[in-house]
Amino acid sequence: MLKSPQPDQVKVTRKALGFTQKESAEMVHCSLRAWQLWEAGDRNMPAGIWELFVIKTELHPLYGARSYRSAVYHKPAISGPL
Repeated sequence: MLKSPQPDQVKVTRKALGFTQKESAEMVHCSLRAWQLWEAGDRNMPAGIWELFVIKTELHPLYGARSYRSAVYHKPAISGPL
């Protein structure tokens, strides 16, 4: 289970993946304003929302396949632990 991310972690991960705030918000079924508040550090992103985001973007350490696909098909978008 993942912990709630830090605001900079949310922003850096989103940008590295090439998503807008709106696209990211839609991906996890929340409002654009909620996403903006999480990135600004005005609200804490719930751990479940973060986990959904990293699962859908294939970055989750247990469910994701980004590392395999990146190695086989293209360069990784981001590196390092979440």
